[in-house]
Amino acid sequence: MIVLLVLLAVGAMIGVARPDLSGRGVLVGVTVTMGVRTIAYIAANVFGVMAAKPASTGPYDATNLFVGALYGLVIARKVGQEADARLAMRIATGGAFVLAGLGNAFHLSGPDYFVSVGYTRTFHLFIMTAEVVGGAALLIPWNWLTLLVAAGLTVDMFGALCTQIRVGEPLDPAAITMLFRLALLAALCLRRRVMVAVGMVACALVAVGGAIVLRAKGPLPSAAAGR
Repeated sequence: MIVLLVLLAVGAMIGVARPDLSGRGVLVGVTVTMGVRTIAYIAANVFGVMAAKPASTGPYDATNLFVGALYGLVIARKVGQEADARLAMRIATGGAFVLAGLGNAFHLSGPDYFVSVGYTRTFHLFIMTAEVVGGAALLIPWNWLTLLVAAGLTVDMFGALCTQIRVGEPLDPAAITMLFRLALLAALCLRRRVMVAVGMVACALVAVGGAIVLRAKGPLPSAAAGR
């Protein structure tokens, strides 16, 4: 969590201090850092190079530096309608969700964990598929589709955090990372950015309600048992 916040904060300070920073520069940075993360992901999950694993995860992803820079630019000069800035966030957010969804396929304990916290294996498969397909859909430059998919994935991330709170686990920095990215991507696609805050609150409420409905009845086993 600390690394995530430091990267975002440093990036935001750069964006505020350098309001002349172009969307194209951020796009190049995001493309390079997401490329590094993808290589690290393949090295860790396909070839078993565990030393590369931290670089393949959201909180340690250097892309957060450029996400923070875009937050800073939004504050400094209300950037948002630049195609390069939106594309940068599509890559940063969509690519991360695709990797996260595929990551569930490499972790055989994933379905067991879902069962241990009160859900079903079918729901695990649904979430895994939704993250891969949704992440890919974010790369399509249609704002209406982006906002629709972003809403669904925001519910997914809030749902994950609600579950962790319910079973007494620490909050997942990766889910928090994705919420930062989804919020910024939505802001870059909307002219009335106050709607982003309204949408985030609505998604959080939907996530809480959905978690209650989907949770299996009966006492929950220890969450650690499914790890």
